Formats: sequence, C-alpha cells, structure tokens
Amino acid sequence: MHTNDDSIQQRSDGHMQWVLHLGTLLLLTTLIGCSSSISPPSASEPTTAQITTTIDSNNIDDLITRAERRSGTDGNPLRLRAAEIALDNSDLARAQLIIDSIILPVKDQTQLQILQARLSIGMRDASRALALLRDVVANDSQPSEATQLMLARLRSQAYLAGRSYLASARELIYVDHLINERERGEHHERIFAALLNLSARRLKSHAEEAITSGLRGWLSLASLSREYENDPMRQLQALENWGRVWRHHPAASQLPKGLATLSQLVANQPRVIAVMLPLSGEHATTGRAVLDGILATHFAVNGPARINVVDTATGDIRQLVANAAREGAELIIGPLLREHVTTLAQMDNLPAPVLALNRTSDNSGRPDLYQFGLAPEDEMRQIAHRAWQEGHRNVVIISPASSWGERNTSTFTDQWLELGGNLVASSKFEDSQDYSGLIKNLLKVDQSEQRATELRRITGERFQFTPRRRQDLDFVLLLANPSQSRSINPTLAFFYAEDIPVYSSSHVYQYADSRINVLDLNGIRFCDIPWKLNVSDPVRDAIESQWESAKGPLTPFYALGVDVYRIYPRLQQMKEVANQRVAGTTGVLRLNQNNAIERTLMWARFRDGKVIPTSIVFGG
Repeated sequence: MHTNDDSIQQRSDGHMQWVLHLGTLLLLTTLIGCSSSISPPSASEPTTAQITTTIDSNNIDDLITRAERRSGTDGNPLRLRAAEIALDNSDLARAQLIIDSIILPVKDQTQLQILQARLSIGMRDASRALALLRDVVANDSQPSEATQLMLARLRSQAYLAGRSYLASARELIYVDHLINERERGEHHERIFAALLNLSARRLKSHAEEAITSGLRGWLSLASLSREYENDPMRQLQALENWGRVWRHHPAASQLPKGLATLSQLVANQPRVIAVMLPLSGEHATTGRAVLDGILATHFAVNGPARINVVDTATGDIRQLVANAAREGAELIIGPLLREHVTTLAQMDNLPAPVLALNRTSDNSGRPDLYQFGLAPEDEMRQIAHRAWQEGHRNVVIISPASSWGERNTSTFTDQWLELGGNLVASSKFEDSQDYSGLIKNLLKVDQSEQRATELRRITGERFQFTPRRRQDLDFVLLLANPSQSRSINPTLAFFYAEDIPVYSSSHVYQYADSRINVLDLNGIRFCDIPWKLNVSDPVRDAIESQWESAKGPLTPFYALGVDVYRIYPRLQQMKEVANQRVAGTTGVLRLNQNNAIERTLMWARFRDGKVIPTSIVFGG
C-alpha cells in the first residue's frame, strides 16, 4: 500500500492575493525620464457606478451587512458599492469576493462590467478587461463625455496591463479634446508615460506609420526624449526643433514636466566636478572601476564639465571635500565608502552638493547630500514585493552563515512580514558543507521517513512508501553565490521540491557565465542590473571591449560609474518632478524623499542553460 503524510493545503484564492492598487500596477509602466503614475479612475473621476448610484456609506463592512439584510437581488447596489470601495482601496482580493457574491441578474449590468474590468486590470488580465469594456460600449449607444473619458482611461490601463504601450497612449490621445485645462497636464503625463516604455527605434517607426498628426507628434516627442535621454544638451536641441515643427500640437502648449524644465536643467549644469574615490589602498580596484565608468561616459557624450579626480585614501574626507570646493568644484561625486558618506552627513555644512556612491550607516541625510549606492537591501525588498505580487504567502529561506547572509535575510524578513507574509522556516549553511542533510531537514523529508519507519514497526507490514516534503511553503528564497546555488538547487528538486518556485538575488548570477555552469540553476528567478542582462547600451559595450574586468565581479561598479554620470545633470529635476525616472545600467532610478536614489532592477530566469530576462518596466 501507499501512504502519504502532510495534507496538501489548498489555496483556491492564492492567484488573486494581490496588494497592488490599480494605480500602483500602472506605475509598473511609467516612463524613463519624465514618469508619472498612471492611475485608474479614483473617487474624483466619475465612473458609471458613481453616476448611477448614490449610497450614504463608505464602509465596506457596513455595506455588506446591510446587503445581507435585504432579500435576493435587492442588496446588489450595496455590494456593487462595496466592491468599488475595495478596488479604490487596492484590496483586489476582497473586491473579487464581493463581486462573486453578487446575486444575478443585476439591474445595472454596466456598473458590474466596469467593476469586473477594473478588477481584471488589477489582475493583469488585459484580454478580459477589454472584452468587458467592449460590452459596456455595445450597451450604451450614446455615452456621455464623462463616460467616454472614463472608458478611454480604463482601456488605456488595460492595454498597459498587457504591455501594449502604443494602444494605451492612443486611447488617451483620442479623448484629449475632452480634457479640461485643469486636468490636461496630468493627462499629457499619462500619454507620455505610456509611450516612453517603447524604444527610440520603435517610436520612430511608429511615427512614420502614424495616420493622424496628433499621434505622430506625440510619437516624435517621445522618440527624441528616449534617443537623447543620456545627453540633456542634445535632448534640448531636439526638443527645440520639435517645437518649431509641432508648435500647434496639443503637447506644445503643455509639455510633460521633465521636458518643460529641460532648458533650466541644461543652464544650471556644474562647470567643475570633483570625483572622489579610493584609488590606492584596499579599495583601489573598486574605486578605479567606478572611475573608468564615469570617464567612459563623460568622453562618450563630450561632457562639458571639467572633472577633477581625488584619491580619498590620501587624507581626511572632510578636508578633501573642503579642498575640492576651494578649487572650484560645484558638485562632488563620491565618496564610495560608507563611513566617509556617514561622516559627510554629520557635518554642519557641506561646501558643495555631494552625490555620494553609498549610503550612510545610520540612515541619516541632509538636503545637499544625495546617496546612490548598490545596497543589497534594495534587492531584498524587491524580491519580497515580487513574490507577494505573484501570489505567494509562505516562504522558506536558505542563506549562508555570514554577515552578508544575516543582513539580507533580516531585510527580506522585515519586508515580507510587513506585507503580511509568513516565514515558515529558515536555515543557514556553511560554504563547504554537504547540503543534502540541511535540505532534507528543512523540507521535513526526514520526518516523513521517520513516520514511515514507525508505521512499519507498529503494523509489522512492509509497504511501498514515497517520502513527502512539507506542504506549507509557497516558495524558497535562496541567498547563495553561483557555486553554492549549483549544488543547492538540484538538491531541492531531489527532495521533492521541484515544483516550488525558487527566488534569488543578483548574487546567484556570474555575468557572462558559461551555459554548462548555468544548467544546474534551472528555474531560479532572480533580479539583477540591466547591464548584466544584456540591455543594449553603447557605453557598456565600449567599456567591456576596453576592460575585461568589466565582465566579472567588478561589473556593478563600472555600471555605477556610468549611471552616476548620467543622473548628476538631472538631480534637481528628479527632486522637483514627481516620479521622475532615469533608465540606468544599474536599474531604473528615482530619487526618494530622503535624497536617496532607489533602484528598480530587472527580473530574469534560468532556463535550459540560458538567462531569460523579463522586459524592463519603469516604476514600481
């Protein structure tokens, strides 16, 4: 006979456990350069539900209680209102439950279809959302302007959810004439946001094929923004040329904010920059990789600023910064070491703005200190959000017994618990150990075997037995280097966890690793910098052809040098324009309220000895 232990927990609603607000979903498709959130209709934007239904409560529990007291379909208006509030509050799981509880037939079928479409957008089911919206249009032969606008916005969001960026922008362009002056700026930001998800080459191609001048003008504007996103001077020249050709275009009267401030940005560029890095001593190799990235980018665009290079290993960081300012530096890039950044944050006054290449050890800051680093904590938070968004709730963590492992495990766990996830178990390994015992114990396969042995002893019968792993986990977080992961990943499969998703950090992937070394990593999902995932970049290509070390462990530091040079001209713009983003080689970059640069990394998966990246999206 066969025996199985540990019942399998069924989670019929696992696929719909999302916390993404519809607006947050659309931040996934915000732009490079001048990004703004693209939100679903909110309480301030009329929807069919708000036009046709007036209910004197905004409390979901109260509405559901009142609905249950009514007989049959009489409670449906209250349920519909409760579902709308749940969607507005980003609670997609509860919205689904409420919609499923509605008793058919529904008097206001249009209202139900709109709510179902919004829910489908949140669940990234673009096809179903668009089908529902087509039904709404078919049932309303003479929609009001408010309804036309609302439906266009929903269709735009549905196309965004399906990554059909041109179609998303086109929906908004077609209703531009319905937008009042007060809302036109935000409407233009949404159009621009959708288009900037396309490459400059594709934007040019679409512009050549565009039938209407309105669409062609938008495509041309987005194309120049993408083509010259890393060279503000040339971007400004191209914008001025666009303005002469398209002076009657709707966008010309109200440019997206990132382009509207471009002339001021170019005029205020620093003329002298001090680059302060460790170029001798223990950290010299890292410092020189960053410097090479900075200088390669500088010469690639014929940068106008004079660059003074300072070795931070030669003296006290405070004195070096003061000396650089006396010699004319209007901006300081660096230092690289965390203790140096912390020292500068504690100074009474900085003689010049500082764009540091690390973060303070105590999370301190100041208005004239910008902090940009490669903190692994960024990756841990993104892994937590990604796993949560993909419907997982229960995690097992495998990490090295080291300070790096402890630091990353702690950051991930804090974020995971804050989201509402559950830490089922965790285990630490030593570098050279046999992983089979650790994995067997972690997955409770050994307990399964012990129970079978005990059952044989009690019954005195011999029977065929298949050991079972524990059934209370949704995914594994594996924090390990490539060598360790090549042993641990197959061991997980051997002990019956081959169907469990495995997530990891950039630490799992050695850039340009051979196919044979990647085979044992099959199935692992991980986040990493665009540089390593082969996003096209001419400066990256030039650096790799010049320095072989740019294809190894120093890769992120070359990328850091490239990105810090590209973002320094846009610091003030990133500070003043909400959701401003820059597409970098270390990720999509944005400046938060604490003057720290946050990185959104790309995602990829090992498959059949290859790294398969997911197209980068801009924003949350």
